[in-house]
Parts: sequence; C-alpha cells; structure tokens
Amino acid sequence: MTPAARITYAMALIIGLCGGALFGFSNDAGRLKSYYSLSLVTAPMVLDDFSFMQYRHADAENARVALLASASLMERLEALRPDTGQSFFLASTFVRLALLEDATNDAQASHDYMAKAQYWYSAGGGRRYSDSELKSAVSEKDKWLERLGIR
Repeated sequence: MTPAARITYAMALIIGLCGGALFGFSNDAGRLKSYYSLSLVTAPMVLDDFSFMQYRHADAENARVALLASASLMERLEALRPDTGQSFFLASTFVRLALLEDATNDAQASHDYMAKAQYWYSAGGGRRYSDSELKSAVSEKDKWLERLGIR
C-alpha cells in the first residue's frame, strides 16, 4: 500500500469514526433521556411501595426507617425536579410517620411529622385540612388500596 493510500485510508477511518460517533450519540440521546426520566420515577415508586409494605406489616422501628428513607429520597428528588405528585407522596409518607408516632404515644414527633405533611400537601396545591382530617384520609386510602390488592 502506498503512503498516499495509507493516508487516505486513515482519513476515511477517522471521518467514519467521528461521523458514527456523532450519529450514534444523537440517535441514542433520546433513549438516554427517556431512561433518565424513567429512573426518576421508578426508584421513588419502588421505595415508596417497600416503605408502605414495611408500614403495613413490619414492626414500628422498621416501618419508621423505611418511611424516612423514602421521604429522604423524595425530598432530594423534589429539590432537583419539583413535581406535584411527589409532594402528595411526601405528604402521605409524613402522615404515615405521624400515625406510627401516635401508636407509640409520641405526641411531639407526631406533631413534627404532621407539620411536614401539611407543608408538602400545601406545596402540591392541596387545600388546608386539619391534622386529624389528613390522618383519616390517608388511613382510609391505605385501607382501600389494601382491599383492592394494589398495596
């Protein structure tokens, strides 16, 4: 192979690699964006389901740890990408934590969790309810979901 042919071959190879990389990236960028968006929804939903199962079936301490982990993740995601749905999930999570504290007779912790629940419920655009109304609504919703076999 002559030196001119080698240079032509190398240039064609470099142009081909660069073109393929650009075309491949632009082609896969949409897929990567979809995957990223889906992961922002999937992870909190799975953790929320897990924490709900712990809340319904585990002892109070394990339920508390799972609910706090779920709330922590959702709060961090909310800071990155505000979403009304996440606000309502957060409000429900903090109501469940307050209900756990009610069962252990820790009125101060229950009050603190309800303050967070009220904040997130309002942040999501919900109207103002009393603490007892929110607790009742979440309890009824949880029982309804369990009867349906959804959770």
